[in-house]
Amino acid sequence: MRLLFPAVLLLLASSCDKVDYLELKPTQVVLKQPNNEVWMEVKAMSQQGVHSPRAEVGWSIADSSIATVDKTGKVRPVKSGHTEVIAKHGSVEASVPVDVLFVEKVEPSVKEVTVVEGGDPVELHAKAFDYQGHELKDRSPSFRSSAPKIVSMGQNNCFGLAPGDATVEVQVDGVKSSIHVTVEPDKSKPKK
Repeated sequence: MRLLFPAVLLLLASSCDKVDYLELKPTQVVLKQPNNEVWMEVKAMSQQGVHSPRAEVGWSIADSSIATVDKTGKVRPVKSGHTEVIAKHGSVEASVPVDVLFVEKVEPSVKEVTVVEGGDPVELHAKAFDYQGHELKDRSPSFRSSAPKIVSMGQNNCFGLAPGDATVEVQVDGVKSSIHVTVEPDKSKPKK
């Protein structure tokens, strides 16, 4: 009877480590910035719903030109696109989609604008787009004047300070575009 007891324990221990499927979290990975990273969590599970915490899992990426994954399950972006992160234990495999949504294009609402020296500001707008041409509504543009003595920016308001021409640089996540600004003299001012 003594020889049978260790064999039963060994059989029970090996049945606890049986892996039938893998649970992955998160169920989708979206990376928006080059410095983003997401750690994948995996649970190796038996058909009876028993978690096997000692089960070793290997990680891979379907398209490593889009994203990478290390041996701990940390996913990092490479370039815009769609791929999958894959977890594998023996013949058991699971995957989740990975979308890298970098800004690929910034489109100002206007290419050029005219403002009056000392007059009301003109509000500028721009949209950011991903690699598929979809608008990225969760990104905000920043505006910067190339000639702060001619044109001043307050948030997205363009103020004319002195007659002349300037460029306003529009930037979203490092992707740039520009708007040409002409400042006309205030004709209501008396000439000196």
